[in-house]
Amino acid sequence: MGTEPQTLAGATELSAPPAPRAFLVITIDDGGSRVVDLPEGIDVTFGRSRGATITLDSEKVSRMHARVRRTGEVIEVEDLGSRNGTRVNGETIEGKVELEDGDSVICGSHELRVVMPKQTSSANVELAELGTQDEETEANKRMQELVGKEFAGYQLQEIVFNGPTCVVYKGRDAATERTVAVKVLKPLSRVTVEDQNRFIRGAKHSASLRHPGFVQVFKGGRQEQWHFIAMEYVRGRSLAEVVRIKDGPLEVRTALKIISQVLQALQYAYEQDIVFRAVRPDNIIVGEGGKIKLTDYDLVKPLTGRQEAQVTRVMDGSLTVDPSFAAPELIAYPVVADQKADIFGAGAVLYFMLTAKAPFGAHLPANKPTSAFDRVLQDPHSLNPAVPQSLCDIMRQAMSDYERYNTPQDMLTALDKAAAEL
Repeated sequence: MGTEPQTLAGATELSAPPAPRAFLVITIDDGGSRVVDLPEGIDVTFGRSRGATITLDSEKVSRMHARVRRTGEVIEVEDLGSRNGTRVNGETIEGKVELEDGDSVICGSHELRVVMPKQTSSANVELAELGTQDEETEANKRMQELVGKEFAGYQLQEIVFNGPTCVVYKGRDAATERTVAVKVLKPLSRVTVEDQNRFIRGAKHSASLRHPGFVQVFKGGRQEQWHFIAMEYVRGRSLAEVVRIKDGPLEVRTALKIISQVLQALQYAYEQDIVFRAVRPDNIIVGEGGKIKLTDYDLVKPLTGRQEAQVTRVMDGSLTVDPSFAAPELIAYPVVADQKADIFGAGAVLYFMLTAKAPFGAHLPANKPTSAFDRVLQDPHSLNPAVPQSLCDIMRQAMSDYERYNTPQDMLTALDKAAAEL
């Protein structure tokens, strides 16, 4: 589904000076997304009913699930007595709750993320984070036009994911006849040259990873104006979707099975002098039989000391990561992040599986990167009494600032010992 903003009925009838624009980016259950404009003073309802402003097709969503309303710069969400509740940043809400830029609202298995661009003096200011409406529309049109065409030796068959900055196609390798996934960056002004170079460099470093826990990269490069990566096509759902659909924590043994596979893959990468730097639930695909694969190689880099490390250091100047799952050094000093950043990510993912909540918020105190070292982890046992103390201790050490496990194998050994005692 495209990502051009959807204008709601009544929006053009508003008078008076326009308020700053605001949007909701809705992640659809199948991995796609769309952008919804939030007009001033109009109720935007979400639910399964056709009477809802935005229809969300999910069994976990009530007929009229939630309502969002914007008054000036204030945006509020209200649960409408839904069966499964509405969560804001992982917490179930009661009554109305004010939303801020970047807040996550969960309705069933759908995520609604708030985007509030900073106001400027121009009445026609465009959405900085998502690009202009015209640019978005044109980009999506151009990406759709690639369907059915031959591209860098691949026949692009259909779009299977449409994200903010890229599209993933299901395709077929003309030479080998195998099914592949082709990830292509969108032609957007917010996709910088550094982003493009990091995208291709990540594919280059990842192409050497031959492990069942990683999506295999076949080729990466540039085709005319397009930057692309051709990869193994994998069926499954992201771990983030798995937890959202369950609408609660995973069973302890299920979580241990998944995180053990993650750590095995990270240990392999460490032995190849590679650090992943993007260990989070939406980058872990859970396939048939609970088999996992790590994907999204944009942040992959060689460990310090490798020949290409200095080039990566220069490219990391504009690097941004998700504070909800990232190690503090990856947020504040990404160029020095090593395998211990991946161990932190593994601990954060295990925490997410066992509590159905990210270990940290999406915003940093005072919006200062170094404040990531001051974050306090809530006791996972207080969120889920089924989590044994031994696993709580392992997660705390994995996400410790200074006493972290040295290698993924060290954490895996500790988990194996704890599992044997369950």
